[in-house]
Amino acid sequence: MSQTIRHPEILEIARREGKVTVEGLAEHFGVTLQTIRRDLSNLAEAGRLERVHGGAILPSGTTNIGYEERRSLNQGAKRAIARACAARVP
Repeated sequence: MSQTIRHPEILEIARREGKVTVEGLAEHFGVTLQTIRRDLSNLAEAGRLERVHGGAILPSGTTNIGYEERRSLNQGAKRAIARACAARVP
């Protein structure tokens, strides 16, 4: 079975189950563990999956943003919220 057939099915299994394992996929497709590892690495390089120990998961879509950057995000909205809260304090 070729990569072009395996990759979409690997992604579908990951969507359905939340996680895929190297061993489970190798058994499912009847290929070697190394073949699945290579498939998962290719999908991870393309940003379609995130590698974890023993398999892969769908990317979370969230990124860690540093404190200084978070502090500067949405400053206008944060100030408006602070003013609204301050107005309610007796």
